Amino acid sequence: MRKYTDNAWFSALFLPLCGLLVLGTLLWLNPIPADDTATRYAPMAQAFAEGDWFYAFHPHSGVFFPALSGGIAWLTGVDGFRACQVAALLLWATAAIPLYGIVLKLWGDRRIALLAELLYLAASHLQRYVYDGLRDNGRSLGLFLLVLGLLMFYESCRSWRAVPVSAVGAALLTMLRVDGPLIAAAGILCFIVWDVTGNHRNLLRCAALLILTTVLISPQLYLNYRWSGYPVPNSRYSLILEHLGIPGWGDGI
Repeated sequence: MRKYTDNAWFSALFLPLCGLLVLGTLLWLNPIPADDTATRYAPMAQAFAEGDWFYAFHPHSGVFFPALSGGIAWLTGVDGFRACQVAALLLWATAAIPLYGIVLKLWGDRRIALLAELLYLAASHLQRYVYDGLRDNGRSLGLFLLVLGLLMFYESCRSWRAVPVSAVGAALLTMLRVDGPLIAAAGILCFIVWDVTGNHRNLLRCAALLILTTVLISPQLYLNYRWSGYPVPNSRYSLILEHLGIPGWGDGI
């Protein structure tokens, strides 16, 4: 009978669960939020929890982190800052799991993959994001999922499992930071190029990836359309389109 430590899922989840318990306990020792959290993320989370949708989202911020932290505040009753800390904690711990998968696929050794997880979880700078209630660890999660999806595709050119993994990673990147859509677009472009060159121009998976990613980011596209008149991932991109003389699809608000 195999030991539990020989199970890949148990190996991948053990360290992040330990990190959740340890860092989740230490969170309460920090009562002072970072500037961005105090002025933006915590009030937005509080507004989301109170159903004040006008203040829950901002044109320069993605919709994912306010929705996640606001949902935590609504479910648990904690204030906006603590909800941002818990949201950052969940993103930080979850990102270790696709990192484990990436290293395992590259090196094929669970010990190296576990070491990579441990080094990631022990990085004090990433832990600081959690203490301060910042969204930055979500970018790590999105990037790791996108890279893992690309590796899954590269490993098996006929597998469709890479599509949802890559789409979720691209959507997270798009809905968190202004530079996220550029990284997501680069990853999707790699996926399309590899699929076209490796599958004799079979574009079904490429189409599925594009459609699923668009569906996942549709709330952000819709809100930016309402704000600026352009269905773009971030309102800053609407300024570029305006500068180029491209008219919007609406008047915005």
